[in-house]
Amino acid sequence: MRMAKQNGCKFVLVDPQYTDSASAYDAWWIPIRPNTDAAMMAGMAHYIFTSNLQDQNFINKFVQGMDAGTMPDWAKDKENFKDYILGKYDNTPKSPEWAAEICGVSADDIKKLAQLYATTKPAALKASWAPGRNAYGEQYNRMAAALQSMTGNIGILGGCAEGIGKAWHAEGVAYPYDEFANVFYESIKSDRWAHCVLNYPNVKREEIGLWPGGKAGDGVIPNIRGIFWQGSDWFNQLTNINKEIQAINKLDLVVCNDSTITPSGLYADVLFPIATHFERHDVALPWYKGHYYIHRPKVIEPLGESKTDLQIYTELAYRLGGDQFGKRYNPKANRDYFLYNDAVDNAYLQEWWEHKVMAHQHVDMSWAEFQKYGIYKFKLDRPHVAFQDNVEKGVPWPTASGKIEIFSGQLAQYDDWTKTAYGYEIPAIPKWIEPFEYLGDKEKTAKHPFHLISPHPRHRTHSIFNNIGWLRETYEQEVTINAADAKKLGIKTGDTVEVFNDRGKVVVPAYVTERCMPGVLVIYEGAWLDLDENGIDRSGNPDMLTLDEPSPAGSFAYNTVLASIQKTDLAHKPGWDRLATARSHVFRRDL
Repeated sequence: MRMAKQNGCKFVLVDPQYTDSASAYDAWWIPIRPNTDAAMMAGMAHYIFTSNLQDQNFINKFVQGMDAGTMPDWAKDKENFKDYILGKYDNTPKSPEWAAEICGVSADDIKKLAQLYATTKPAALKASWAPGRNAYGEQYNRMAAALQSMTGNIGILGGCAEGIGKAWHAEGVAYPYDEFANVFYESIKSDRWAHCVLNYPNVKREEIGLWPGGKAGDGVIPNIRGIFWQGSDWFNQLTNINKEIQAINKLDLVVCNDSTITPSGLYADVLFPIATHFERHDVALPWYKGHYYIHRPKVIEPLGESKTDLQIYTELAYRLGGDQFGKRYNPKANRDYFLYNDAVDNAYLQEWWEHKVMAHQHVDMSWAEFQKYGIYKFKLDRPHVAFQDNVEKGVPWPTASGKIEIFSGQLAQYDDWTKTAYGYEIPAIPKWIEPFEYLGDKEKTAKHPFHLISPHPRHRTHSIFNNIGWLRETYEQEVTINAADAKKLGIKTGDTVEVFNDRGKVVVPAYVTERCMPGVLVIYEGAWLDLDENGIDRSGNPDMLTLDEPSPAGSFAYNTVLASIQKTDLAHKPGWDRLATARSHVFRRDL
């Protein structure tokens, strides 16, 4: 990105707040009301179509459903994207002026950005994750794909088909796909576990994201009596924490695997101390983006009574099912693996490297060499560009039509939405759909007038590192509020405030700034839950306020939250360490 900037690349940030990245790259900041990105993109599409700036050759060759001419023969009577945008079906053109009323971005800015994007070749529209973590967030992602497709910016160097952007994967298999481990079709959505527990047996299958069918029967609702938390801090990081608190008190058993005592660990009946990655042998990929493997040797022996997850599960397998089940779970080990694991771990890693990585990813470094050098970077014949072969060599896309499906043939043919994972109707083409709650809802904003978003902080990875006092001294957990809003409420930087709605209440210091648009509050996710005697969170965890209703395609709606804010006499405690006093506000100017 730095090199691109030096070579003249223009950066644009569409975001409710002006971020440090925007500042670093001198980006044109376009503040937007949260949860309205799909409407703004529809306005951009309208300008591109009416200005005839679309790449029609790309559309005709590679895209299904962009316009009437690219609809499949069997669906000529269905809606296509262009006619929806132009208002043919509902007499409402999705013009920049129409979009401006919804998203709070001026029609002129929408036109300017659409012109810039459609006429810059190539151009990368980076559809980041946060706007998709909303009610109907899938429409934002689909609308982004439509813009990328209509401008021909897919499959070319410098364009973008974002997405996750993951170029490599670890070639691993988590479980055997057989009658004993049909995990996918029997699992429920993680943020609906509390809803399932509290409402059992009066729960519909689609309320908890349980797929119809499966080996256990047609979507049998589970009577959850226990939870085994591993690899995540669910109790702290899922939506609607107060609902989780009610549910956890109904369970018979809660087990938590972790290397630190997180909020999930404190609410557990059994806490297994887990070895950190410094205390076990493994291999890693940089998270999603990197195209290289990192060798992670054991640095020290596990401290205290801690064991690796695999050690614990192996022993549990032997205790649950005897030697036969224990051996089936961990075939390279005997039961003494609970005590000694280095040789077995190395055998698994070497087999994976030689039979998966070297065979399927054409890695030319032996396991011994990899251990010696510690890193392997993939050697690419050309820069990795998603879908390049589809565009340049005519390789079909992995869809039913073999094309980019702006019109989804699969969605268009559903006749019973209760048979889908979540039971919601999803339109066959990208559309703007009003979310559960947002600033455009006059009735709901009359009670809670602010839209709360909860981005990732730079001083934590979700909830990881929240227990590091030095980081909390440097970066305070706070609520960011626009200066004009703060002035109306009599709030100044450093004031203790309460942010609340019908789902919960948190207490945090305020940070007043003009880098956040009016009507929006920002509280970073991941602060460790710390409740007072009345159930009010003194640490500032925004998931006390989030709704546990998923988006129709399953996304967590973390950023679909209306809330209120006011000064308070309630106590705020920065994390759990009473001695850690945040001092970051000292270096900021009071507004």
